[in-house]
Amino acid sequence: MTEIDLVTGFLGAGKTTFIKKYGDFLKRQNIKFAVVENEFGAPGVDSAILKSKFGDVTEIAGGCICCTMKTGFHDIIRDLSGSCDRIIVEPSGIFNGDDFFDVVNSPDLKDKCRTGMCITAVDPHSVSRFNESERSVLASELAVTGCILWTKMDMPPQIDINTAKADIRKIVRDIGIDEELPCFPTPSHMLKDEDFIKMMKIGLVYRMHTRTFIDHTMIFQSTRIYPEGVYTIDSIKCCIEHMTSSEEYGEISRIKGFVKSLNGIIAVNCTVNDRLFDSLEDGCTMLNIIGRKLNRKKIAECLNTYAKGN
Repeated sequence: MTEIDLVTGFLGAGKTTFIKKYGDFLKRQNIKFAVVENEFGAPGVDSAILKSKFGDVTEIAGGCICCTMKTGFHDIIRDLSGSCDRIIVEPSGIFNGDDFFDVVNSPDLKDKCRTGMCITAVDPHSVSRFNESERSVLASELAVTGCILWTKMDMPPQIDINTAKADIRKIVRDIGIDEELPCFPTPSHMLKDEDFIKMMKIGLVYRMHTRTFIDHTMIFQSTRIYPEGVYTIDSIKCCIEHMTSSEEYGEISRIKGFVKSLNGIIAVNCTVNDRLFDSLEDGCTMLNIIGRKLNRKKIAECLNTYAKGN
């Protein structure tokens, strides 16, 4: 029977980075697996990373597999079950964990697959900065998680993990969970094969809580922009710092994609907490922006302002 591994986490928590490491481990163990990648916004960024590494990646884009794309997700799991040992599911960063139970326990799937590993990637630097909507999303993911996996612990600034745990307790208390959730003892950047073996045994835990029924497209929006300008890392960094610090552009939670540089392409990976930029030789120019009350016109104008020569 195929096991379904669920890797949740809010936008930019480090889910894709973890899946790359986990997939490498499965390959070393000769375990056949497939990946289902859900992009809330436009397709292409995370799925392209995983396809280049593993090949067998099914993408669902333009919504959440817990609400607007739920039927499509069900059909994909049905079709993949039996063809591999495990299916790794990376839902969008905006995901309601309760709905995973609805799909996997549906009558035509319960004899084909079963739940496997269930973890929630959490960047401890970011949880104290979440707004009400972001807290609600993370709470719904944590309600069913087997354990929390702390990510980005190797990135500055140094974080007091006890403070992050206290923030998590407050977040889940909002939906009626009054307990401390289990945390995996090894942070994501230090995981070894023996850690993955232990993780594979950590399944979903259903905790009594207040369930929410939300179409996330009614709360969060995404917009895809194709910047025509040329940037340096400093200029695109300044541009994004400006956009995320001013309400005139909306409440931006995530910016990910690629912009042109003088020597090729700059990969952009930004969250509420960190700003990551890498120089690449080539790639398609595109930015996927997710947040609330997004002002696409203003965002495009800002990108044009910071482009080289403007």
